[in-house]
Amino acid sequence: MTATEDVVDFVRSTTPPPAARESATAELARFAEAGRAGAESSAVRALRAALGTAEAGPVRTAWVSATAAGAGAEAGADGDGGPEWIAVCAAAGALEADPARAAEATALGYAVAEHIATALGTAHTDAGWAAQCTAGAIGAAAAAGRLLALGALPTRHLLGLAATQAAGLAGARGTDAWALQLGKTAANAVEAALLAGNGFTSSAEPLEGRRGLFALMSPGARPPRDRLGAHWN
Repeated sequence: MTATEDVVDFVRSTTPPPAARESATAELARFAEAGRAGAESSAVRALRAALGTAEAGPVRTAWVSATAAGAGAEAGADGDGGPEWIAVCAAAGALEADPARAAEATALGYAVAEHIATALGTAHTDAGWAAQCTAGAIGAAAAAGRLLALGALPTRHLLGLAATQAAGLAGARGTDAWALQLGKTAANAVEAALLAGNGFTSSAEPLEGRRGLFALMSPGARPPRDRLGAHWN
């Protein structure tokens, strides 16, 4: 089974254990707290002005909410930097799931993000990539795909659409760009899930392929030996 197939199967068929769902609920609460703290930040004010007054859909909601949480976390909203994977929380919340479903999707997204971050390894972050936005992009896509109940093929395309947009620089920390790239990560994931659900296609091996995420962002990266679900947050 390839790394991509492993994620697809995990997203579609796994039920997180109670402890993981409880942890996800706590992370969503931290996300909400950070979002409140950053709601009037310069980053969010600028973003809202740039986006205009168009009616907010799930993509825009994810963009703004993750940007706000990123700004609030940078300002020390809860004393410890906010939730670990902001984009995952934003993607889950933007699709208007009930709290139980949002927690389930967040738990799955966290597991995927951490799995991808482990695969990318320290060479990835040493090179200057922000794992919250690269591995986080795949985790956020996983959460969105679960909430939309995508089939196996659309989920694979979702991962490809998320992988091709994965980006984010660690050097942006301390600036509005840090919050913005978290927001874009969440928005891209939600958009990718909606596109995939409507027939958009992508590559067959977006993670492990010769020109996939691992090869380009961390040459020599290998998927973890343990399959997804062996460890939970």
